[in-house]
Amino acid sequence: MGGNKVHVDLGGRGAFLDFGEPFDVNNRYCSEFVNPRVGRGLKDYLRLGMLPALDCYRPDLYPVDLPTAMAPVRVDALFLSHAHQDHFGHAGFLREDIPIIASPMTYAILRASSELGRSEMSTDIFDHTVREPKKGEPRVLVASKGKDKGVRGRQWVLTGKVVEDEPDWKKGDMCDVSEGTGELNGIEYKAFPVDHSIYGATAFALRRGEGDWIVYSGDLRMHGIHGDDTARFAQGAKELSPKVLIIEGTRIGRPAPEREVTEDIVHQNCLAAVEGGHGLTIADFSARNYERLDTFIDIARRTGKRMVVTYKDVALLQSIAKVDGNVRKDSLWVYRSLSDKEWDQVEKLREDGWQVTDPDDVAMQPEEHMLCLSFWDMTKLLDLDWTGGTYVYSNSMAYDLRQTDNLQKLMNWIELMRFDCRGLSKSNGTLDFEEGFHSSGHLAVEDIWKVVNGISPEVVVPVHCALPEKFAELCPIRTVLPERGKVIDLG
Repeated sequence: MGGNKVHVDLGGRGAFLDFGEPFDVNNRYCSEFVNPRVGRGLKDYLRLGMLPALDCYRPDLYPVDLPTAMAPVRVDALFLSHAHQDHFGHAGFLREDIPIIASPMTYAILRASSELGRSEMSTDIFDHTVREPKKGEPRVLVASKGKDKGVRGRQWVLTGKVVEDEPDWKKGDMCDVSEGTGELNGIEYKAFPVDHSIYGATAFALRRGEGDWIVYSGDLRMHGIHGDDTARFAQGAKELSPKVLIIEGTRIGRPAPEREVTEDIVHQNCLAAVEGGHGLTIADFSARNYERLDTFIDIARRTGKRMVVTYKDVALLQSIAKVDGNVRKDSLWVYRSLSDKEWDQVEKLREDGWQVTDPDDVAMQPEEHMLCLSFWDMTKLLDLDWTGGTYVYSNSMAYDLRQTDNLQKLMNWIELMRFDCRGLSKSNGTLDFEEGFHSSGHLAVEDIWKVVNGISPEVVVPVHCALPEKFAELCPIRTVLPERGKVIDLG
């Protein structure tokens, strides 16, 4: 599930559709302190099966003892559907001469994220420092330093207007960013905005010359506020009479709810929880789910509360505002975290006119505040001289052991702080997710078939799907199942 890396051969041209981190493989071998070693470049990733053995990677990531038997593959472009880790998380390994095509919103989100997080090989999709063999031990790769330090950028081609960088951003100066024309390196392409749990999600269609169109959905849904975008994508793709539709099947085989939980339903339930709650409110949702953020901004407005976010949230919001024009500045306060680095960042925002809330302000009037926090922010609550309130968990279920363990610990924090929790509970050590507080970012099963029938391709290829055989059994159109590392020849 996830980790989409789909290569398409267009006859003399080739492209990747996403190049993400494979969560299933990562969860099998890795943990917080057990991960592929940076100094070994591609070696560990190839050995663990996280990367395919193809000759499309940055040449500075090949240690001297890496086997040279890498299969030749032509890659003229990477089409990036959206800014989720399982779709972009390994793009940093690709050669820097491979252009990345994405929506302006996806670029804006990833650009701001690169400034906030530490640099990693796998996600070095803007500027990156060239690595070189360590003196005396060429099997180990180290970042070049000093006056001979090499820095490389990438080519970004956006499906809309170019996004301006923030003046104080430190990365990306070496990148070439331009607005696309619908043709790149001999590949004709069309981009379709779609509805997903992150803004900027895009489906693509591509072909070479007068060849057959190949359509790729990325991740999408029809039950968010931009559901009409997905319907328009299906109609637009149908007009191309595509040979192949590569589409996600995430929810195939998962238990179906009694009714589809839409973003409107989530809004209603979260509003009722806040209105019926007491004291301080905590709103917990995915950091990049800006649609959910806008939902809680509206709830805070309706209930007369201050919506308080972290400085990292503000950095991302300032970036996406360059695309959607929604600054959100007047609707938010920034939490003054009592850690050295974060305090300095918040002070800069205060000087730029952002409203700032101190922990003492929250403790004095907890019922006036709604803090936008998650498990990773729980230590911030230790600065508040108070307990009690309402915790609204509006995030996804746990799908692996690591997520389950984190949520078990979150419930311990909730009990320590004496919150009443909606959306998540624990009974006899077992987590229970209350329906109606989170909406899936993926197509409901019946909506998959609406999109498939609407586009009406000759062939369907399911990806991002735990049960592809079940998908093929249900699909109304001829289905070809992909196998990892195997070529599908569609003539």
